[in-house]
Amino acid sequence: MKPSLSVLLAVAAAAFATTVAATPAGDAAGKSPGAYPMDCSKWKDKARCESLKKDVEACKDKTDDAWRECMHRAAPSAKFTPPKPRDCAKAQNVERCEAHNAALESCKQVATKAEHRKCMSGPAPAPGKN
Repeated sequence: MKPSLSVLLAVAAAAFATTVAATPAGDAAGKSPGAYPMDCSKWKDKARCESLKKDVEACKDKTDDAWRECMHRAAPSAKFTPPKPRDCAKAQNVERCEAHNAALESCKQVATKAEHRKCMSGPAPAPGKN
């Protein structure tokens, strides 16, 4: 038994009517999904949170690729203080300790924690016995 064209149209019309009735109207329709105020007091990096909040507000009228392009800016991070060199006199592996201190010395000019991690992730000497 083949469904007739009128039955198919009636089912499609009913589905469309339910979708239209479920769509929010008025002020709620203007909000994008997932839009909520960000609470920067819970963030570890408050400067980054504030910057992200400003970017979201500035890009709220854009969609798709334009929104991605608008949001794709480097957010400032909190001030980063590189770690201090270790005391290698008490180290179990003196070679590794000295290599770590040399890497710290060569990476001391970086400004952010992410850049520091990338700089420090260079090849390390194989662990050896003292």
